Amino acid sequence: MGDLKHTPDPETLLWKTVMNDDEKAFETLFGLFYPPLCAYARRYVDSLHAREDIVQDVFAALWEDRKRLSIAGPVRHYLVAAVRNHCLNYLRHEGLLRNYREAIKETDRQDTNDIYLLTELYELLEKALSKLPVTYRLVFEMHRMEGKNYEEIAQSLNISVRTAKRYKSQVTDLLKQDLKDYLPLLGLLFIQ
Repeated sequence: MGDLKHTPDPETLLWKTVMNDDEKAFETLFGLFYPPLCAYARRYVDSLHAREDIVQDVFAALWEDRKRLSIAGPVRHYLVAAVRNHCLNYLRHEGLLRNYREAIKETDRQDTNDIYLLTELYELLEKALSKLPVTYRLVFEMHRMEGKNYEEIAQSLNISVRTAKRYKSQVTDLLKQDLKDYLPLLGLLFIQ
């Protein structure tokens, strides 16, 4: 019981820390509050390492800002509020990191699926085109994949411009039927 009488007053320790830059008083203040503040932080944060870092950060900020601080009320209330706020910031940051990591994983999965879908789409398109008469297929490939106009196609295949347009239109209609499940992607790539 005699030790309790000699326990330093936190307000005096804080005053010495602030007014006199008394490192010894600050260390005593730290030693007095560090264990209970770590225990208090457990209400918010499970990780012991994170709790210890949070409390140390609070004390580091207290030391760095000691000349600018305006603490109204007991130092105990200030430290508890500071630890609570740091814990909440930590949790918010962890939540954002977790959300970011999940979004990255989801994006990676989607990218993989999109690549698979494009590969699958090209295979399905190739199968559908292979069922067509050669001239129809050539008209479509020259127009959509090579970017040739109808005059160039007609001249290359020795057909009329009107026939080239009709073949391309018929191929587009057939592909829309055969590949209807992939129409949004096909619209972006080939069929308009």
